[in-house]
Amino acid sequence: MHELGIAMRIAEIATRVARQEGVKKVDAVLVEVGELSGIVPEALLFSFESAIKNSFLENSRLEINLISASAKCSRCQTVFRPEGFFSLCPVCEGVDCEILSGKELFIKSLVSENGK
Repeated sequence: MHELGIAMRIAEIATRVARQEGVKKVDAVLVEVGELSGIVPEALLFSFESAIKNSFLENSRLEINLISASAKCSRCQTVFRPEGFFSLCPVCEGVDCEILSGKELFIKSLVSENGK
C-alpha cells in the first residue's frame, strides 16, 4: 500500500510548515487528490491515522478534495472526462489526448481553528 508512504510524507511536510509558521496545533490538513493519481482516498485516510500517531499532528484530520479527471483531444479539441490514461476521444475517437487534470496530489492548506 503506497498510501502509507504518501501519508507519512504529507505528515512530515505539514509538521515542518506548521512549525515554521509557529502554529501550535493543526486541526486539519487539506489535500487535493486527482482521480487518476493512483491514490485510493480511503486508504490514504486510514494511512494518515497511522502516520500521525504519537506525533505533532496526532489529533489532526486529513480532508481530501477529489479532483475530477479531464482530457483534451488533439485532433478535434474536445474536452472530456477520460475513464483512464488511455481513453479515446468520445467525439472523433482520436487517440492523441492530453490529460488536463486528475493526476494531482498536493497539500492545499493547514487548518488551525484556534489560530496559532
